[in-house]
Amino acid sequence: MSGKDKYANLNFEEPPDFPPNNVYPPSWNFDEDKAWQLYRRAKREQWDEEQINWSEVKEWAQGLDRKQRLAIAYWWSLLSTFDNATPVFAYAVVKAFEQHLPTPVKGILTTITYDENRHNVMCGLGINSVLPGFPYNFKPQDDLERKAMLNVLWTWWNGSRYWKAYVEAYNKYTFDVLFTSFMMGEAAATTVFSTMSKGAKLKAFQELFRNTTVDETRHYAFTHLIMTQNAEKMDDERKKLVTKQVRAGFVFLSLITYLPPKDFWKLPPWFVEVHTKMEDMARDAGFYIPTIKEKEEAWRSAVIRVGASLKRYGIKMPAIPELGISGEEEIPDLEDTDIIPVF
Repeated sequence: MSGKDKYANLNFEEPPDFPPNNVYPPSWNFDEDKAWQLYRRAKREQWDEEQINWSEVKEWAQGLDRKQRLAIAYWWSLLSTFDNATPVFAYAVVKAFEQHLPTPVKGILTTITYDENRHNVMCGLGINSVLPGFPYNFKPQDDLERKAMLNVLWTWWNGSRYWKAYVEAYNKYTFDVLFTSFMMGEAAATTVFSTMSKGAKLKAFQELFRNTTVDETRHYAFTHLIMTQNAEKMDDERKKLVTKQVRAGFVFLSLITYLPPKDFWKLPPWFVEVHTKMEDMARDAGFYIPTIKEKEEAWRSAVIRVGASLKRYGIKMPAIPELGISGEEEIPDLEDTDIIPVF
């Protein structure tokens, strides 16, 4: 049938039938008071990453040696794996409009998309201020530098494995289950970045990580809102998926906020050794990175915080053996499709 014939029998005397999963017709909902409050808060709390005093960072970096500058660029590069999330949330915005979710939920997702782009640019500015061109135009001068560069590239490769899985995840998971996958990570990130802000020596980094903490706190509030609004309607199967996704969120985000679990990340055999050296050199340079003990404390705090919310709705907390937490349910090794890269 030609395009012309396809519309031959339209009845303009009746309202049209709209196709499913389409952004049309537009819709508005002015209920959802808590979501509206969070949307308004997101608009108030916006900030400009270019207004950070990057000249202060560049001037400070001039007094560092090559290895120290590499270590700091390395850290920013790994962080960018998780802050390369603009397309993740841009796609979530499309899906939210297709599913005609409440107006403030669509608005919040739009602000998170903007937040994540700011965080991504922030990582680039962090790298450019200490070691411009890393890692693409970087020429290693010894084995440690070569392995550090490969650590970054292989971490990014791991991120690339899941973009397709994320796009397909909307056919597998409901919106509420999908977004619980980064609930624990956001809870831990608020503590990690808050600690970095307090420990930073440069005013630029104090401001940068303080602002990032504000963003991550708001993102956690959104994941909590989505979960609590839907938890009472979840059947046992969906509750099990939430438990699994909370574990998946820990596994994926722990590379930068803790250490990468062995059952998921496909990384060079030297990764942890070189990663530890890079973080130690960055600390020696005066770039504050929480210690393993501080990272563990951040994650334990997140477990308590998230676990209390889940328990209220009869959702089991997964075991986190890396932290010595038995949890209520053991989760088997996760497959690629179980890890939804929501950051």
